[in-house]
Amino acid sequence: MSLSSIKASTNLRLIPLFLCLSFMIPACTPKQPTATDDLDLKPIAAKKRHANLSELQPQFLFLAAQNAIDDGQPALAIEFLSALIKKDPQAIKPRLQLIELLLQSRQAAQSKPHITALLQGTGLNTEQREYLELALLRLYAAQGQNDTALAGLELFLQAHPTHLDARNLQIKLLASLKRYDDALTALKTAINNKEQPELRLLQAQIYIKKRDFSSATTALKRMQKLAPGLDTPVLMLSAIAMQNKQLDSAESLLRNFLSAHPNAFRITNALGQLLVKDQRPVEAILIYRHAVELSKNNPVLLHALGMLYFRHQDYSQAEAIFRQLLNVKPDDSSRFYLAASLEALNRTVEARNIYKTLGSNATLATEAQLRLTAIDVVSNNIDQAEQRLQGILKKEPMQLDALLMLSTIRLDQKKFQLLLDETKAVVALPRPPAQILFNRAIAFESLKQYDQVEAMLQRLLRFNPNHAEAMNFLAYTYAIQSIKLGKAEALMHSALLLKPDSGYYLDSLAWIYYKNGDYAKAISTQSKALEKTPDDAIMHEHYGDMLWKNGELQAARKAWEKAIALKSEHTKTIKNKIINGLTSTE
Repeated sequence: MSLSSIKASTNLRLIPLFLCLSFMIPACTPKQPTATDDLDLKPIAAKKRHANLSELQPQFLFLAAQNAIDDGQPALAIEFLSALIKKDPQAIKPRLQLIELLLQSRQAAQSKPHITALLQGTGLNTEQREYLELALLRLYAAQGQNDTALAGLELFLQAHPTHLDARNLQIKLLASLKRYDDALTALKTAINNKEQPELRLLQAQIYIKKRDFSSATTALKRMQKLAPGLDTPVLMLSAIAMQNKQLDSAESLLRNFLSAHPNAFRITNALGQLLVKDQRPVEAILIYRHAVELSKNNPVLLHALGMLYFRHQDYSQAEAIFRQLLNVKPDDSSRFYLAASLEALNRTVEARNIYKTLGSNATLATEAQLRLTAIDVVSNNIDQAEQRLQGILKKEPMQLDALLMLSTIRLDQKKFQLLLDETKAVVALPRPPAQILFNRAIAFESLKQYDQVEAMLQRLLRFNPNHAEAMNFLAYTYAIQSIKLGKAEALMHSALLLKPDSGYYLDSLAWIYYKNGDYAKAISTQSKALEKTPDDAIMHEHYGDMLWKNGELQAARKAWEKAIALKSEHTKTIKNKIINGLTSTE
């Protein structure tokens, strides 16, 4: 691989858009009354490290906790609530809130003393007691005490047969243990008590785990009737249809729902993905453009539209969309793909400046450094490119794109042993990247270590059996050693089936015939090779060798002279051939 091909070989990573569906039904948390509407307690939160919480009154601690929750700081809220309960152990509502925060923050074990204390006390209303009993069962489940949790849930549901959160926990716990039939039995009981969309959803999910798509479809259609405006059953039904390779049916489901609910943007996203999968990007673009207008520049849809333009190689439109997206919701991904669009439009100065704004903590920091490296290589700023790659590898020693680019630079520098040393760890991977194996094979060939060349290429072909370049390389390696010529010929026929118009592959095949002593066949094949690739000095030198061995001495000298005219790297050797011909060992 030449240095100039780095840009082509290190493709921009495209982030695929996945439809992320979450079907977890959250546990009911008693809503705590607050009086914070008119109070701004952010200064309290900001100074928590300096304040002595024991000096604050419970009222202020409670309000500060609510403020921390609103600000998305659960750990801080836990500190305030814990301090409050130390001052007022009888406080019920703050302790309930603390329990829920601990359960949500993966500190379930710390919630148990609080649950036990409240259940042993007085003053709880019916709803609070139910919540605490269920919280204790959630704690058992979180700690892996599945039998205890399931036994408790069975008793709880006997007393509260329509309690959705308890049933949800029971079914999910059974499903996690792969007791699918038990989970379905529990669902049937719950549905008989009171049919609800959430229960039908759980039922469909378990049928899908069992790969019973027919029963899952039935459950989802029931869910549709119970909640006709929900998009989840439609999304799941279309996914099942696609799983069964019924793209028309999946598309119809999505389009029908979208027709009735034009602002159902998850459906828009799913339909766009389906059209892309069906290789209909223009239709997908139209769907997303319409949705972007309806949604007044929804950032998720804008990003999807920008990515579609980018993948469709409409880089001018991609640039416009990503600039628009940066005005709506500035983020690293939009900056990266704006830069990538500009790079594709050959506006590398603008692209470089934007890539540089993605610092080391940015989401796509490594990718940005790789693109900057590619720009450096194209600009022949090899020292800077090497520094960037070394910086990436210092943080991520097995960053494969960086290793690939560095190995390509090493090939161009003819630093073959350094290439082998730097990529040695990659060989230990279960499935190393094909191009790194190929580059290692080139390095070994340059060092005349043919056994290692063969080992690298055979491993590459084991994982990539249709890698025509590897077939050609391995066959030619056999030919220059005059070994395994039958296997070499078979490899070249396979490679030519994949790339029948390759002059280089025909040259390799002709050289195999030459090494086998079939000079007439070699000359015939090499003539075809030169028709396809007339300006390669090595191929003309090979042609001269074949002609000489076939007794066509004058034609051989003309072929060698042509090789010199094409600036062969072996001019001295070829001139000797013109004067003295081939020796018996050549």
